[in-house]
Amino acid sequence: MSTVYDVSEAKTNGTKLIRLLFDGGTHVLRNFLHSVYPPDKLQGILKKNEAKLLRLKRKHVISENQWEMLFPNSGDPPDSETFDITFLHLLLREICHLTAPSTGWHNMPADDDNSLEANLVRIKCFRNELCHSVSTGITNTEYEDKWNKIASSLEALEMSVQRKKYAEKIEALKKDPIDHDVQRRLEEQAKIWEKVREQEKIDTTIFSTRSCLPDRIPEECVFGRNQEIERVKKMAEGGDIAVVLVTGGPGFGKTTVAKRVAHELAKSEKEGTVLFCGLLTKTNFNEVAVEMINSCSTNSTQVPENPGQWLRDWSKRVQNQVTFVLDNADSVLESSDRESFISILSDVRKLSRQKVAFVITARKTFENPDLQSCEVRLGPLSAEQARNLLISRVKVYGDAPQNLSRADYIAKNLCGCVPLALCIVGSLLSDYSEETLIESLEKEPLAVLEDDQRSVEKAIKTSFDLLKKPEQETFILLSLFQGPFDIDAVQAVTKAECSISGALPISILRSLKNRSLVEKPYFRRYQMHPLIQSYAKKIGRDKYDKLLAMGEKLACVHFMLRLANNADSYWGKNTCKDSLVSFQEDKYNFEYFLQIYARGREEQDPEIVNGCELFLDSLPQKCMYLERCLHPRFYTEILERLLKTFDSGIQPVYVVDLLCLVGHEYRKKGEQDKYKEVMDRAEQIRLVSDAAFATKPLSEVYFHNSNARFLSYKKDIKENKRIEEETAMALKISGEQLHDHPERAATLLLSGIISKRCKQFDAAKKLFKEALELFQKSLEKHFMTAETLKATGDLYFFLAAKSEVDFEICLYYYEAALEMFDVLGVGGSKESILTLKNFGVCHMKSENFDEAMNLLSKAEQIAERELEEDHTWKVSIKTSLALLLEKMNYVERAIKVMQEGLLMGKLLNLTIDKMGNKDQLREFLNRYPEKFPETEFPST
Repeated sequence: MSTVYDVSEAKTNGTKLIRLLFDGGTHVLRNFLHSVYPPDKLQGILKKNEAKLLRLKRKHVISENQWEMLFPNSGDPPDSETFDITFLHLLLREICHLTAPSTGWHNMPADDDNSLEANLVRIKCFRNELCHSVSTGITNTEYEDKWNKIASSLEALEMSVQRKKYAEKIEALKKDPIDHDVQRRLEEQAKIWEKVREQEKIDTTIFSTRSCLPDRIPEECVFGRNQEIERVKKMAEGGDIAVVLVTGGPGFGKTTVAKRVAHELAKSEKEGTVLFCGLLTKTNFNEVAVEMINSCSTNSTQVPENPGQWLRDWSKRVQNQVTFVLDNADSVLESSDRESFISILSDVRKLSRQKVAFVITARKTFENPDLQSCEVRLGPLSAEQARNLLISRVKVYGDAPQNLSRADYIAKNLCGCVPLALCIVGSLLSDYSEETLIESLEKEPLAVLEDDQRSVEKAIKTSFDLLKKPEQETFILLSLFQGPFDIDAVQAVTKAECSISGALPISILRSLKNRSLVEKPYFRRYQMHPLIQSYAKKIGRDKYDKLLAMGEKLACVHFMLRLANNADSYWGKNTCKDSLVSFQEDKYNFEYFLQIYARGREEQDPEIVNGCELFLDSLPQKCMYLERCLHPRFYTEILERLLKTFDSGIQPVYVVDLLCLVGHEYRKKGEQDKYKEVMDRAEQIRLVSDAAFATKPLSEVYFHNSNARFLSYKKDIKENKRIEEETAMALKISGEQLHDHPERAATLLLSGIISKRCKQFDAAKKLFKEALELFQKSLEKHFMTAETLKATGDLYFFLAAKSEVDFEICLYYYEAALEMFDVLGVGGSKESILTLKNFGVCHMKSENFDEAMNLLSKAEQIAERELEEDHTWKVSIKTSLALLLEKMNYVERAIKVMQEGLLMGKLLNLTIDKMGNKDQLREFLNRYPEKFPETEFPST
């Protein structure tokens, strides 16, 4: 039986190779170490790297004996002569700032890699291979091949230090015979190397790149971002998407999302690595690159001369998935190093063979054709999430009750559901009452929204300061808009004389959106968050007052002309709905700039007066469109303000138009004295203004219709002749001059209503039929068509109550009217209230009580939402509901609702004898005299 001491040629070959590595390799690596750190400086270098070496010792990479070699207890300098080849290789790798080959420190380099690092790795790999093959032997062919490769590596290393100084010694080692003592010694060394090799297998796994994560934010401290966190996580997992960009306005919680995403990825990516880098204070490429190096490097103790190249070299060696989470990248993206930053991301992605991906948070977006990217945009929190976050930041002391009755208002209306603002205000609620904070936030929101460390204003200012001058001026001008706006509005205000001239508004708007200073909530619509808008307004008042004043006038003209165009569309065939949708899109802007227009006319501002002149053409029709769109109180206030700006001696037509329009609103609200006052004045002015009205047939017809309605409303038989004259005049002028104009159809409709009041039912039927046909011809699907259907239903309802017709015909017309309201998209608007009420009463008369209750309840809900607190329509609905409840045997509730309705009528000076259902009301009151005493509820 052969033993390891049998010196055969094959076994001798293996032993010689080990000797080559052990004797020659140790010497070469020691000289290589000395070439990097001379012996007299080695102690100082080791001292500088003591922290890093200590970590390796704790991980058992460095043994106790090796530690004593590095830092002798005696305090003497270390003696490198005591370092073996394994220890020398470890020191070279860890403290000499060498760059690993593309295959890493633990795999055999490519044959064509002749770098010094590659030769170092070859020596280590051959050492691992030979330490367990000494017993099996090596053939002569293998021996020659391995000897040449090992010798070549050692020679290359030695040549780098002192060229071929040891070439002859190496050759001597090759020829020197192996005796038994040497054989035993080398085989024992081979066994030691085998143990080292096995340990390094473990070390390679344990000490591969580890995740670098920030402190974990508890789940219970994160409100309302779970959906966004999950989206980012799914996009980033696996590294298929190069860049996941998390954007959002100042204070919207991007850093919170980034930290949570980093931990979620680290938890889900078992084989991957997550490296978090905070870039808030990093303003140039080198600072960012160094931060990235610090997060991913386990053996870098000094800043490399070329950080970008270091990252490129590092990326070649990446084996498993690595995700960088780069938080707050705004500064470098806004700097002159922007392209260098994006370029290094692209290079690292490419050189790592797509194993490196990025999650980046910033206020500004960016695109690069070499980096596939997806954006997750953070908006404000929902109202509920905002409230929860606000309350979570309120500290409760002892047993003090946490009674926050207005938390919803503070979170939504004053903090705009912005996380940073909510956190600041929540902490303030620990020391101040809700009322105190609300008052301060309403007055100076930005001054309140800051504490010792955080400030909403500073967060916004950081973005504003990075803008170019045209962008800053546009940003200021956009603060004029009240709610969402479109590019046409932007183009209008940027005509102001400033540095914007020549710049493309769409480009500036895109830039502001990319910086999260402007949001794009839906297609072709933009808006500013209220807190960002507050900052823009503040800066505007302080530094750009003239620019703002000019922009406000331009915006006013823009929206008033749009209102004029919308009104024309409202009176077009089948374009009524489009005009209403257009108003709703810019409702807040239209309402705001209507006030600016009224103020401009009051102050006789020539730019506003002249710029908005088109709005005055066919003024009654413009205002009837506004009547459909605006809240009654606001609409009335605008009419009253405009009325004061015209001189009846110079502009009698506009004055009479506005008097009739505002009188119509007074009539609906039951303000009889005001109604009489304005209509009397309108008639007086009209009597002395024939010449002015001769060229304005629309205003002439509108006046006669309004006056006929006013006279009819008096319910005085002495006025019947005048009513007939006014009606006849309106019909004559509209027939001769307006032809198929909608106002002629409106004249027929009003004439039919007056005929019905005069109990001329056949004439009313004929007039309603003509009005309906003309409305269908000129407008088709329109409010006025629906109003005519309702009026026809009212006529037949009156006749059905007298048993002259069946209730079914009433139901048909009411249902047709409501269907048209639904087609127009306003089934729940104030225009549908009376139709719903009458439709419900009709069902009540037909004893369809449940359907009647549904319709009357709906009418009541809409009235509560759309009308003023006290309104004649509400009186009519409540009294009708009371009659229905009594029929359904809910007597107590019926009495209560009836009392509410009649008391509201008293506030409006609306007596029972002026109510349409007066007979039924008197009967109801007579059934419950103790609940409705005559002194409090007179029946006349």
